[in-house]
Amino acid sequence: MELLCHVDEDDNVIGPVERRKAHMGGLLHRSGMIFVRRSDGRVLIQHRSRSKETFPGCVDSSVAFHVKYGEEYDSAARRELLEETGISAPIRLIGKFEHNDPPEHEMVAVYQCTSDQDIKIDPTESEGFEFLADPSVDSLVATGNPTPWLRDGWRLLRPGTEEP
Repeated sequence: MELLCHVDEDDNVIGPVERRKAHMGGLLHRSGMIFVRRSDGRVLIQHRSRSKETFPGCVDSSVAFHVKYGEEYDSAARRELLEETGISAPIRLIGKFEHNDPPEHEMVAVYQCTSDQDIKIDPTESEGFEFLADPSVDSLVATGNPTPWLRDGWRLLRPGTEEP
């Protein structure tokens, strides 16, 4: 059983909540995403596994994660970056936003990091990945099949990106 951080609208922790109950009840909980850039500026975009419970087969940020109860955003981000990509690199918080696309109702922390390390994708999370230049990600977010949090997180990372 995975316990997540149930939070209020100001991102104050209320207590633990089971992942399943958070999703079934639309309870606000902590999550995050990371955009990994290569030194040439291209961004790692993953293709979610079709076996994922939420938004299967969609394109996603480099790393998307939930924050476990008792964990902070930064430690969850570093843990998931390593688990999902094999990368260990410094991360930088860009900002946060509230996201509500059922079954997800999340407070999402958005991070960025730069790394040219080899990528080791977790096959339970992703069916593949690619590195794209910002204009290609703009287009993918606007016309492709992005997760809702990729759409919203990309706008935070790239102010001025239009609504689809």
